[in-house]
Amino acid sequence: MTIDKPTPVEDKYFLEEDEIIIQRLRTALDKKRKAEFKRKNKEIHWMKCPKCGSDLEEINYQNVMIDRCNECKGIWFDYGELDILLRNQAQVTKVFFMKIFR
Repeated sequence: MTIDKPTPVEDKYFLEEDEIIIQRLRTALDKKRKAEFKRKNKEIHWMKCPKCGSDLEEINYQNVMIDRCNECKGIWFDYGELDILLRNQAQVTKVFFMKIFR
């Protein structure tokens, strides 16, 4: 009984296939690591003040939930919240915010 040895063409084929498999595994692992990093980063920083790092609390101001720091009393808006206040609320609020952000 004889055992056939792989030809150079077969060796090249399997080497290329192995490289493709390894690249797919690396891509999947990189994607998994990136998702895990994003999840951990969000967990660490969720509802923390960007200025001092203390906990934020949500306050209801004219039916918009605004984040306020318990320590430095900074006020933080999520995307679109300021637009809602400026567009739909009283003229007093509009003038107040326009003075702040000029």
